[in-house]
Amino acid sequence: MPADSAATLPPSVLLHGRSRAHIGDHPVYSALPPDAQRRLIAEGTEVDLPGDARQPLDRDHLWFVISGVLGAFPPDSEVCVAPVVSGAVYGWDHALGFSGSGAQVRPLLDVRLFQVPAAAAREALGYDWLARFVALQAVRRLTFLEQEAACNASHRVSERLAKWLLRLHHGGNGAPLRLNQTRLAAMLGVQRSSINVAARSLQATGGVRFSRGKASILDVARLTAGSCRCGATD
Repeated sequence: MPADSAATLPPSVLLHGRSRAHIGDHPVYSALPPDAQRRLIAEGTEVDLPGDARQPLDRDHLWFVISGVLGAFPPDSEVCVAPVVSGAVYGWDHALGFSGSGAQVRPLLDVRLFQVPAAAAREALGYDWLARFVALQAVRRLTFLEQEAACNASHRVSERLAKWLLRLHHGGNGAPLRLNQTRLAAMLGVQRSSINVAARSLQATGGVRFSRGKASILDVARLTAGSCRCGATD
């Protein structure tokens, strides 16, 4: 369902030669009934967070990821167990009044978010609709975690690194990947020396270049060829 024209949205502005996305561009928001859209716009706020922000998102809001990528981390761990990419929404459990999984969610890349108080989202969307949606998401989340566990046990670090670089590249709509090797090692739960070897291997294929805390994707097809492709949809 297209976004309702009666909803008041801030105009897009050009940022580095491209249109800056707003909540009206978000696919989940755009699919909601017009009445729900109007309520969310009235109650919500757009916020920008840098990729190195350490404070996790609070559990009092529903978060629409407009651009960039978030990561979910177990408490007291730097291993990233799941990405939350642009076009996704974090906090459905909170909107139902539940505490959720306990994972801490914070930016992996610079993110633009639309935050709505959880109570307002529950009133706008309805408890029954949210309950059905959260049940569906729980099944998908479990399947994803099972796939990740199997991947970590069976694939080389270079294949897993390529997979994560592609996830971040696509999930962030091609935004620069400002992630040094220490942070990548923590995310994948491996030693930095293993990431160094994997990075040199992937760089040799011409698919990616690592320099000064940044990974530049040069050839998606070559990087894909070096990936384990776990969770790929194409």
